[in-house]
Amino acid sequence: MHGTKFTDRDRLTDMLLLTNSLAGGYHSAALESATPKLRAALAELHAEELKDAETLFNAMEERGWYRPEPAGPPNMR
Repeated sequence: MHGTKFTDRDRLTDMLLLTNSLAGGYHSAALESATPKLRAALAELHAEELKDAETLFNAMEERGWYRPEPAGPPNMR
């Protein structure tokens, strides 16, 4: 990335995107796992990613870098 500054905002955004992707992968794998032991292990990894995502989200929101739209009738499903 010659000439491009990778900011703290960029780092947190990248980490949040990765964490969300990992959580989705663990979720899908847990749903399709063949054994209870594997399902439990994947569910634990999924829960850890959810905690990490919350931490990253809060850090970004505190800095004004992440402002989700309020949920209203058009945005609720």
